[in-house]
Amino acid sequence: MASLTDLLDLDDPWERPAPVRSIIRTPLIGWVNGADLMVGLISIPLQLGMLWVMDGLTPYDRSTWAWRWAAILTLALVLCLRRRFPMTMGCLATAHLLIGGVTAPEIVTNYVSQIFYFICFHTTVAWGRSRRAAWGVIAGVVVILLGWVAVVFSRANALAGILKNLNPTATADVEAYARVVILEVVVNIAFALGAGAMGQIAWRGARDLDRSREQAGTIADQESQLADRAVVAERLRIAREIHDSVAHHVSVIGIQAAGARRALEAAPDLAREALGTVEDESRLAVSEMHSLLGSLRSAGEPDPSVQPGLESLEELCAQHRRTAVTLTVVGDRRRVPAPVALSTYRIVQEALNNVDKHSLAAHAHAAVRIAADVIEIEVTDDGRGAAGPRARGTDSIGGPRARGTGVGLIGMRERTAAHGGTLASGPRATVGWRVLARLPLSRARAGTDSSGTVTSGTVSSDAGRKDRP
Repeated sequence: MASLTDLLDLDDPWERPAPVRSIIRTPLIGWVNGADLMVGLISIPLQLGMLWVMDGLTPYDRSTWAWRWAAILTLALVLCLRRRFPMTMGCLATAHLLIGGVTAPEIVTNYVSQIFYFICFHTTVAWGRSRRAAWGVIAGVVVILLGWVAVVFSRANALAGILKNLNPTATADVEAYARVVILEVVVNIAFALGAGAMGQIAWRGARDLDRSREQAGTIADQESQLADRAVVAERLRIAREIHDSVAHHVSVIGIQAAGARRALEAAPDLAREALGTVEDESRLAVSEMHSLLGSLRSAGEPDPSVQPGLESLEELCAQHRRTAVTLTVVGDRRRVPAPVALSTYRIVQEALNNVDKHSLAAHAHAAVRIAADVIEIEVTDDGRGAAGPRARGTDSIGGPRARGTGVGLIGMRERTAAHGGTLASGPRATVGWRVLARLPLSRARAGTDSSGTVTSGTVSSDAGRKDRP
């Protein structure tokens, strides 16, 4: 039973959609397919032509024209509505076959009508909403046909008449009668089941086509979503690059310009120094903007040769800052892939930028420790941590403190997460603030060769101490 259920897809819930092309709206019935309407209309002259050809050649030429017209028109109506109401029309075709066999047998038994019955039963299975109901109709057709054969053969001299039509010279014995009965049973079963089988094949083809279209639509939606995510990711990358490179210099320019304005009359030399820093930082900002635009214009991944890395940390820590910065690098820099080196540089840059903007620290320390499978970045300062000027809303020179947007911390977290690493930041137990990031090297190491040449070392910068306004 399970195999028959699978063979006929009796439990498949898929319903074949109704035709959408050549739809004609009609009152009461609703839509009717134009092709079905054409088939129904063509069936009328074909039936009349068969009657003219077969008139006087069959033993059934005894019905009146009223029954003939009734049989012809009702069969045409069934053909017109067979895809609109496939189950109902399948049942009506069966009733037409049964009733017409009594009232107008020359209509029911001619070759054209047999073809139209076949089309109706085929449509019942091909377009039926329920598999079980469709095959139930076909089973009913088989039972009715066999019952009809039994009724015909029970009539007097029916078998003899059929045998005579098949072979006038055949001997009318029991064996010949048995062959005729078997032949009629096989033909009628094959007729009904053949129509159902061809309808089942058509139904499966429509189902597979519908699922293929659905899968294609799903794939197209997923591709669109992936494209949207790629656009968002690229925007975030651009935002991070702009914040980490250009925004840092603009922030320093603002701080130095504010200091220069306050020291312009009281300490002209300090003001002149601050303005010089503004000039240098503006040039660096323009240079990094050009580098960023060049990397955005280039196809694929940015060129590592124009991106800062571990070899640029000394220059980064030696830039003009209000806080003195020391740098310690332990380990072989050549072991660090270029993408991780760039993220390391950006994390240190952002952490030192936050020290400048948000703390009263006099000294900050950046430590980069390179192990076999991980690189650790730690930036600490001796400021006042969470109790610093953030709470008071002023900076170290008494002006309004630089307001954080949170983009820097988000950028550090995104860069860390991109490499599968971790990031922690917060006040130290003793004094100041601490940023600690750990980036694994294994994920980015495959196929990547760092170009760093400096192995290790410690540098310090006191330029920032001198340049603090």
